[in-house]
Amino acid sequence: MWTFQTTLISVVVLSLYLMLAMRQELNKINTNVFKKLIYIGFFVGIAYVAGIYGLQLSTSINYSFLIKSTLVFTILLAFFFLKEHMSLSKLTLMAIFIIGAYLISTGGKIIVPRVGDLLTLLAAFCFSAAVVIQKPLTEKINPNVIGWGRVFFALVFVAIVIIALKVDVFKIAALGYVMVAGIMNAVLAVYINKTIAVSSASYLTMMSMTVPVINSLLGVALLNESMSFCR
Repeated sequence: MWTFQTTLISVVVLSLYLMLAMRQELNKINTNVFKKLIYIGFFVGIAYVAGIYGLQLSTSINYSFLIKSTLVFTILLAFFFLKEHMSLSKLTLMAIFIIGAYLISTGGKIIVPRVGDLLTLLAAFCFSAAVVIQKPLTEKINPNVIGWGRVFFALVFVAIVIIALKVDVFKIAALGYVMVAGIMNAVLAVYINKTIAVSSASYLTMMSMTVPVINSLLGVALLNESMSFCR
């Protein structure tokens, strides 16, 4: 319900922005671009659904670190599909992250991953796949249009899942938070594509590594979660 409502707000915001300020850019959407926007939305939609359930079945600290396994997935996908350079620094960063993700999610113990952790990893992979598809597309159409397509077709996928699960999306709780989150997601969609347009997919993911640090601090401060090397 939360995911659908916030994504709907994002679509409304981005649609209004395009119609008022960049209507001419919509004319550049041909059949090939349209298909790729659907693919991007499909992956993002899966990521939304898998991510929200992953967060519910895990802790915010686990989620915030594991979702950043996009670093590993994006670098690898960009290497194979975008021919981006694989440097020693990238390999070192991936190794450090894998070790850190292991310690955070398992406490240093050899255990079977929880369902929430696996769903979070699935979400991370789908976000990475979407980024890799988006990168070459930025050379053909305006990043703002890609941002709109990313969110719009993700909403379509989420709506299909909600219909299948018979979720009541008309029950609105915490309307203020829904509005703020939806607007922020719209802004995020735009800036993600603007960043991809002027940098590599790998660079974008590396810069996003500040997010888990912020989430961890907020999880400790606001949700009384703890951080340690072992549980």
